[in-house]
Amino acid sequence: MTDEQDIDVVVVGAGPTGLLIAAELALGGVAVQVIDRLAEPDPTVKAGSVNVATAEVLDRRGLLPEMRRAQQQFTRDVARFARANGGASAPSTPGFPVTGHFAAMMFRPDLVDQSDPDLRAHTAINGATVVPQREVEQILAAHAARLGVRVRRGVEVTGLRQDDGTVRLETSAGPLTARWVVGADGGRSTVRKLAGIGFPGTGPEITGYQAIADLDGAEALRPGWTWSPGGVYSYGPVPGRILTVQFTGPPADRSAPVTPAELQASIRLVSGADVTVTGLHGVATRWTDNARQAETYRRGRVLLAGDAAHVHSPFSGQGLNLGIGDAVNLGWKLAATVRGWAPDGLLDSYTAERHPIGAWVLDWTRAQVALMRGDAKTAQLRAMAGSQLLGTTEAMTNVVALASGIAQRYAVGDGVTAGVGTDGATTGHPYRVGNLAGDVALADGSRLADHAHQGTFVLLDRTRDRSPSRRAELWPDRIKIVTSTGTGDGPAGLLIRPDGVIIWAADRDWPGALEAALRRWAGTPAADRQALAR
Repeated sequence: MTDEQDIDVVVVGAGPTGLLIAAELALGGVAVQVIDRLAEPDPTVKAGSVNVATAEVLDRRGLLPEMRRAQQQFTRDVARFARANGGASAPSTPGFPVTGHFAAMMFRPDLVDQSDPDLRAHTAINGATVVPQREVEQILAAHAARLGVRVRRGVEVTGLRQDDGTVRLETSAGPLTARWVVGADGGRSTVRKLAGIGFPGTGPEITGYQAIADLDGAEALRPGWTWSPGGVYSYGPVPGRILTVQFTGPPADRSAPVTPAELQASIRLVSGADVTVTGLHGVATRWTDNARQAETYRRGRVLLAGDAAHVHSPFSGQGLNLGIGDAVNLGWKLAATVRGWAPDGLLDSYTAERHPIGAWVLDWTRAQVALMRGDAKTAQLRAMAGSQLLGTTEAMTNVVALASGIAQRYAVGDGVTAGVGTDGATTGHPYRVGNLAGDVALADGSRLADHAHQGTFVLLDRTRDRSPSRRAELWPDRIKIVTSTGTGDGPAGLLIRPDGVIIWAADRDWPGALEAALRRWAGTPAADRQALAR
């Protein structure tokens, strides 16, 4: 590899987080290159679905059709498993998608209040959430390639030095220099270590395995989640998929390949069944509940995202979703910084907004581990939580909203604080400043998300005099203006950041609030820029 001085950003890591960051940077007009130490995409079995917030990110970039096709294929595999095990696959129902679990207690669609205003604002991506991580990565790889992003595989970072407004990487293929580096290279991130960013947290107490395997004696396994004194296992929902959790401490060697014999021993320990593993499809995964978070997501010209910034157990599949949230939050802010139009403090808002959400997810996963133990007292606590707490409509609706990602709040002004709405996830007012935008149907048959494919700000103006549009026209290169009478209920006007966060809503004192939001997040208007240039 040659020392290429014309690279704005090097993204280290070609997983879903790194690919989406690279695509967002490319949309922002930035020269970006992705490198990854693996010669091929990671074949291990990981998350089996995405949450609503992640599906909406991909929808806003025009990827909803691919996600729906992937879910249809996955649904066929689930139906095949259900038929083979004497069950019926769950029918698809309209409305807010309800999938997932908390501490292996499955979410109950019958207890979710589909009339809740927050949930009703996030239904357009129904049919595009039950998509395995491997397919999500393939969709993002194709998306990045269409945008001209180059991915170099088999390149390992060995050194890092920041100097004179650049970052110099030493790699196994030679030196590489860029103006910025993003570490999206996993929980053992080389970039994080070389940048000297601390990674405090709590150590592992469990060992888990996940694989697609050929199993003799699988008829003794119960589909779904099952607890036992030896641990917990989940069998299905696709043929051969097995997940085990044993509370025996961390593994002796996290880096060693998982053998069929090791997986078999874990299945027998947690299930008590005489199951034999005769083969593996792809690579089995070994994991723990190690829960750590980077002290900061930025040091100088080095930034972290995804597992490089935070690790935790994979319960509820939150790792993939958290990384996608990082990527879409960081991408446009870094692009604005590279291009020179970022308002003061914009890039630092990445850590300020995403760090509290990462901390919440770590606690969310720790709580699940605490409830999944097989001893009698924990079983009693889990039964009480399942029946008396999650057994109510209000609690189930809130937990589903929390797990879906739509309860995230961003500190965008007027006293709004970043984090997750744990004090009641639903608010009855889905289009509040600081919320993730849901979708709005427009009079021409399009949806609001259809106008966000290019990664710009989007102004929705349904006011009578169109005065918000006239103000936003001063940023013609940064804001897509959508005027429509709309259909059904919805806001009269919204200003949405490239990452889908509402930064202005028309039910407020709009002239002053809109002006403040535009200048804080979109920078200097074109006329002022031209005057400064003269």
